[in-house]
Formats: sequence, C-alpha cells, structure tokens
Amino acid sequence: METSWGGFCTRRPPLVLGWDVAGTVEAFGDGVTDIDEGAAVWGHLAYSPSQKQGAFAEYVTLPRTALAAKPDDVTYQVAAAAATVAMTSLQSLRDLGRLGEGGKALVIGAGGGIGSVAVGIGKRLGGHVTGACSTKDVERVEALGADAVIDRRTSDPLAAESAYDVVFDTPAVHSFGRCAKVLRAGGSYVTTLPDVALITGMARALFTSKRCHFVQVASKRADLELVGGWLGNGLEVTIDSRHKVADLVVALKRRTDRGRAGRVVVDVADGWPS
Repeated sequence: METSWGGFCTRRPPLVLGWDVAGTVEAFGDGVTDIDEGAAVWGHLAYSPSQKQGAFAEYVTLPRTALAAKPDDVTYQVAAAAATVAMTSLQSLRDLGRLGEGGKALVIGAGGGIGSVAVGIGKRLGGHVTGACSTKDVERVEALGADAVIDRRTSDPLAAESAYDVVFDTPAVHSFGRCAKVLRAGGSYVTTLPDVALITGMARALFTSKRCHFVQVASKRADLELVGGWLGNGLEVTIDSRHKVADLVVALKRRTDRGRAGRVVVDVADGWPS
C-alpha cells in the first residue's frame, strides 16, 4: 500500500499518522458485491476526531463508499498523493464555490499541495483560474495551466475588486473580510481551516450576498472516480519524494522542509521492519 503524508489523525493517544491510501483489497465485508480481492483502490481515511486508524499501516479498513477503483494508467504513488488534495480541491471549488463553465476562481497558495491540484481541477470544471503563489512557484503554476499567476511577493492578490466567483484560500491565511472585496455578488470564500476568523466570517456573510465556507473534505467514491479519470488524462499531482516506511522519520522531516515541492509518498508495501 502507498500513502502520502496528511498529518496526525488524532490528538488523543494512541498517536496515529497518515490519511491517504492506495493499495489492493485484501478482504471485504458482507454486502459488498462490486469489488474483488486484489482490486486496486484508492481514497483517504475519514477526517474525524474519532479516527483511530493511520495510513502508515499495512492494513486499513474503509467503507466501500470511501474507495474507488484505481485507474490502470494511474500509479499507486500518484493515487496516494492525490486523494486528500484532490477531494479538497474538487469539493471546495465545485460544491462550495459553485465554480462552473466560465466562472472565475482565485486559488491562494497555488504552489502548495492543495493549491497546485486546485489549479488543474478548476480548469477541468471550466473555470478561469488565477493562481497566487510565491516567486519560486510562478513558472510551475503557469505550467499547471493557470490562466493568470500573481506573485504574492510583488503584487497583492486581493487588489482587484469584484473579480472572482470563488476565492479558495488553501493555506487559510486570509479572512473572509479581506477576500470579500474581490468576490462578485453571490461569490464564495472557501478556507481549509476552522478558526475564530471563520466563525466571524460566517457571521458577516449573513448580511451580504457573499458566502463564507469551511471545506469538510470527505472521501467519496463518485468524486474519486471523476478525479481518477482526470489523473489518467493529465491532471498533475506533483510528488516531491518517495520513501519506504522504514525511513518514515526521513519522510516526515522532508514534509517540513521549506524546499519541498509536492507530496511526500510513503511505501508501506514491504511492511515495517521487525
């Protein structure tokens, strides 16, 4: 099984790590009739305080609705790297942001793990995508297909008024109040982090025509199948490095390296050292 780093699954003991999974079916429960042992699947564990599993394990158990068949032309490494970031991007832009054909999206943090995938997904939803990123990521975000790129070190990505239908703040660095001015009437601000600023933003949004959302990502079979087709047709998920689970310490250190570009993938197929 392959997995990519996604942080801690719980803050209460026991400490478990990892969210994203791609591997083969070892067994299935009663009532599951549309999958066979040995089938290649991908998805991610539920983001829940009650989650007791971690993806840096040889075996995990997931609901059938949270898994999809891995396309033959998508590697286990790419599938594992894509699950959470792709589901977060799709559900933020399409479901909360209502981005569709001709709509305009601003992706803040477009050089990051979620943001870089959001650029590609926004384009596949038919949107005009502007990516805001640091100087070192400008060329890469352009190559990902962004219609416009703003270097946040030289320009303010929130300077243009009433320019976007959705602002997707992937690193959760801006408030709804700051982003509202660049949203069109009926537009949506979507963030990945629930905090006090989000609550304030939701309260302010009640008195405007604009919406404020927090994405509660879920691993959904239909969404995974949709994105799986895109992955096989050119949607890019950047992988920074791949590590054996025996070298997990190295992988975790790489995850926090400021020079990292892309997802860190951990291969647990050979198991933990005895």
